[in-house]
Amino acid sequence: MAPLAAAMHLGYLPSRVTNERELCFLLRQELPLGKGVPAREFGVLFLMGWGQKGEGVYTLATGKKPELVLKTITKMLPLLGEDLLDYHFINCKTALKRHRKQSPAVGPGLCGWYNAIGLMVREVQRSL
Repeated sequence: MAPLAAAMHLGYLPSRVTNERELCFLLRQELPLGKGVPAREFGVLFLMGWGQKGEGVYTLATGKKPELVLKTITKMLPLLGEDLLDYHFINCKTALKRHRKQSPAVGPGLCGWYNAIGLMVREVQRSL
């Protein structure tokens, strides 16, 4: 899901689809890390590209314990002299569940799933 969100954020894919045919075409695209990563790469930040405002867009495979990985990163950044306010971490699974519950406009089924990811991406872009 994160590679799909990153591709939307970077403008490679639209953030909304109107029908299943369009969705099927988009989901057949070969996205970097689209098939996941091996467990040995959990916790590794992958640069996906640079957004319109110059922000780096990364994905981070966390495995079954995303809270642990994110907690480690947020505790390490200040030790490395980094300001946490310069970073925006999104747990895609949690955010997607929230958007699907809060916005009936995204619709049901796979198109609704895709559109909920797009809604999440647009919200993040507005917050930058």
